[in-house]
Amino acid sequence: MLPVYTEIVGNLTKIDVIKFVKVTPDSLAASNKVKGGSKDPVARPHHPTAIGVSLLVDLGCKTIQFYEINSAIKGYGQKMVNAVLKDLPKDWEVVLFMDRSYGFWDKMKEKFKDVKWAHIEHRRAGNNRQRHTISCSV
Repeated sequence: MLPVYTEIVGNLTKIDVIKFVKVTPDSLAASNKVKGGSKDPVARPHHPTAIGVSLLVDLGCKTIQFYEINSAIKGYGQKMVNAVLKDLPKDWEVVLFMDRSYGFWDKMKEKFKDVKWAHIEHRRAGNNRQRHTISCSV
């Protein structure tokens, strides 16, 4: 396993409720619950009992996107973010799309000032959906 994955998985599994982890070449998910047949860790926002996080990882661009995060018990969201970011290499960026957290990510950006937060450009597309673009050179 690549070092960035090793650090994040190690940190997430130290959280007492995290029991399931799935790693693929471009993603990582961890949770206290799994989906039925697929056995994928559950991180869907607003799930009534899940505590989990789902990340998209781009090794070439050195970015981690918080794709989904849910904390059915207050405090575990911050614990999961800390587990992901505390050993993240300094040349990596963190990407957030569609922040509907009502201030959670603002608090995390304040707490993790040393992390590079990616610039995201929002544009209205012709069909009124938002298009998010981020560029990296590899």
